[in-house]
Amino acid sequence: MWYGGNKKRAIAELHESTRLDPSSGAAHAFLGNALRDTDQASEARVSLQRAIALMPTIAATYVDLGIVFLKTGELAPALGQFETGLNATTMMPAPDWDAAISGLREALVRAAQNPEAHNVLGLLLGRKGADTKEVLAEFREAAQLRPDFAEAQNNMGLVLVQNNDDAAGIAAFREAIRIRPDYADAHANLGAALTQTDNLAAIQELQQAVALAPNSVKAHFNLAVAYAASSNGGGEKEVEQLRKVIALDPNFSRAHLALGKALLRDSQMSGAVRELQEAIRLDPQSGDAHYQLGLALARAGRKEEGAAEVQKGHELASADERAENVNLDLSEGRAALQRGETDQAAAKFQHALKLQPDSADAQHFLALALQEQGDSRGANVAYQRALELNPGDVTAREQIKTLSNTDEDDPAQVQQFEEYIRASRFKEVEPLLTSYVKERPKSSWGWYALGYSLFAQQKVGESVQALAKSLRLNVRNAEAHKILGRDLMIIGRFDAAQLEFEQAIRYDPQSAEMHYNLGKLYSMQDNWAPARKEFEQALRLDSGYVEAFDALGLAQEALSDDLGAVASYQQAIALNDERKGTFSSAHVNLSAYYNRVGDPVKAMDFARKALELDTKSDRAWFQLAKAQEREGKLNDSVESLVQAISFNSRASSYYYVLSNVYRRLGKKEESRKAMDMFTQLDQESNELEKKRRSIDKAAAAASHPGATHE
Repeated sequence: MWYGGNKKRAIAELHESTRLDPSSGAAHAFLGNALRDTDQASEARVSLQRAIALMPTIAATYVDLGIVFLKTGELAPALGQFETGLNATTMMPAPDWDAAISGLREALVRAAQNPEAHNVLGLLLGRKGADTKEVLAEFREAAQLRPDFAEAQNNMGLVLVQNNDDAAGIAAFREAIRIRPDYADAHANLGAALTQTDNLAAIQELQQAVALAPNSVKAHFNLAVAYAASSNGGGEKEVEQLRKVIALDPNFSRAHLALGKALLRDSQMSGAVRELQEAIRLDPQSGDAHYQLGLALARAGRKEEGAAEVQKGHELASADERAENVNLDLSEGRAALQRGETDQAAAKFQHALKLQPDSADAQHFLALALQEQGDSRGANVAYQRALELNPGDVTAREQIKTLSNTDEDDPAQVQQFEEYIRASRFKEVEPLLTSYVKERPKSSWGWYALGYSLFAQQKVGESVQALAKSLRLNVRNAEAHKILGRDLMIIGRFDAAQLEFEQAIRYDPQSAEMHYNLGKLYSMQDNWAPARKEFEQALRLDSGYVEAFDALGLAQEALSDDLGAVASYQQAIALNDERKGTFSSAHVNLSAYYNRVGDPVKAMDFARKALELDTKSDRAWFQLAKAQEREGKLNDSVESLVQAISFNSRASSYYYVLSNVYRRLGKKEESRKAMDMFTQLDQESNELEKKRRSIDKAAAAASHPGATHE
């Protein structure tokens, strides 16, 4: 009932559960958590306190109670509960670290000068696995607010050492000891940090820690490790110290493992086997313990048993390595997510899932990363998988509801709109899509479809706005990036268009069309080498891409590879003929090529073949006119140029050639008018180019790191 959203009835059932069995700590804990989330603070406190009395080792209950205290404005008892929870021995079920952190941050807005709160916040962030910089910032703030705060210095030292900054960590431990000379934990940590670099000083610090805290298992164990690293016969002292550790805590598996290894080195096989077997009993997943037991058994003459244990050790070590890599991926992914580097974060979480497909944490964080990227559908799928792996993931359950409600498209309407689009009925579908996105403003597909229909009608400004909204909702939509890039090409925003095409490739790298579009953009800017590269990549992905062969031919021709260009044009023509298509551009480009190399007969032949495929091709008429002029067929050339201009009256080069033909025919007035038209269009073209460059410069300035832009 609770997970289904029926909170009132769920709480009633939990009340009845605790009435029937007042000794059920789990029921009291669940009831307290439910009351906490429904803002019934006083009742929640009673239930959680009863749960703690019944289950004193469960960390989650202390954290829940701390959150309740925060809700009622009681910061001091909240901090106490959080600290107790952090030191509890049982971490299942997982405590609600996120709610504790956010609640404590809100409290710090009202009580910013509270060093204890900053220290506890640092501990909570560290336990959650937050970025090291974020954790250190809280400990540093605590130490700055209270210069004599030894615990904050000690905590800072631990984080620094774990982050491989031993020098800074050692300095922090020393500062903690300077503030509080009897601080046993700081002596123990300093000794552990010094063990490999200054073993004598390490032993002295750890002996001091043991003297200050005779029952500290950690101090005794670290001293044993220091003795083991000593070059002055520390073996006997190590064994003696480890026996003290085990006397203090018989269930400390690492101590049994260390003692077993020490006895193995001393060839005390029976003792080594006994200790290593105990280590495995306490920690059956310890690969090192199984491996060391295998060695001990083999040396004791029990070779078959030893081989089995060694093999088991190798298997578990591989699993441990995978687990460590998963944890590293999760840590790095969360850090990237906090920095806003969502692509890197998603990649880390996906790698973690490849290593450990049943990792609920990796699925949950992947969903967060996808949600930040605007990929609502992908996030929804990831949250659903996270919930399957961890049915208690309340956040995943709530997000699934939210995403399902905000990003759900109507399949029947989507199908109807797509039929309009396939039939090129863009004018008719536009108002329908406009109404659709008003009803579903968070439909990334709806905004994309509207942007596409507007692009098809050359309503560029409106198309850009619709596509931008689509991409804010789902940044991974490669098609939306592609169409937006085409819009930007039309208005001359080449730099911005390039970014969109690059994004399209990023999200759909196996699409030949995406590479083709980027290549066309490079071609428009006479940037032929990268254009050729993109066309070649498009053809690697789709060897039957007629338009890409044609475009590659242009790039090859521009790069003086005439043989390659002709071969590419011919390949495009062959593919088009095979499909009985109407693609005429390759014929036109071959006609232009033969005009350039002085073969007007072939030029006319290919121009006419192009016109058979498309009688309205102004480019084909123009190439035919140029070939006719070269052959001296001036009147035919004029007729062809007039046809070209009738289909495209904005091409200045058509008027330039027409002016020359009229001049050769002795028609001076007609020649002058054609030249005037050429001059006018050429000037307009130059002005537009200047404006485009001005826009690009402004965009570049806005993208400077010192500027703010959207």
